Amino acid sequence: MPTTVTVRWDDFEAAFIIGSPESRYFLDTTTGAVEYTSHFDDEAVRERVLRRAAAPGWLEIPRPSEDDARAEVSEFIASETDEAIRAALQAGFSERHAFKGFNSALGKYPEARRRWTSARLAGIHRRLLAFTRRNDLVVDDDRFRALG
Repeated sequence: MPTTVTVRWDDFEAAFIIGSPESRYFLDTTTGAVEYTSHFDDEAVRERVLRRAAAPGWLEIPRPSEDDARAEVSEFIASETDEAIRAALQAGFSERHAFKGFNSALGKYPEARRRWTSARLAGIHRRLLAFTRRNDLVVDDDRFRALG
């Protein structure tokens, strides 16, 4: 039987964004609270969050790997139908700082940026749904139900 949990949707959804690999997110399946640590936190804050998240009922929300992030960007670039835009995005992504280069190139093409925003949100929702299925969770929120 699935566990139903009520969450603050924006906090829960944000936990699935591809971001800093040093960040760690945790969900309390009893209260729906989402806690996280980041590279900005000092050791005392990290320890406090990790102690709390070690209690029964807490789940760590897995972070996408850099390989996952690269695959998501590569898939998006490959889907671009305008050859000049696709070449510019690929050139940006081939720079030493791939994600910065990609975002810099993307900024020059507003329509491609809108498509990337939609693709990125779809990736967030794929990871969110995979996590809830893997952990037999149902989120009591209309936005979750709309994901299918």
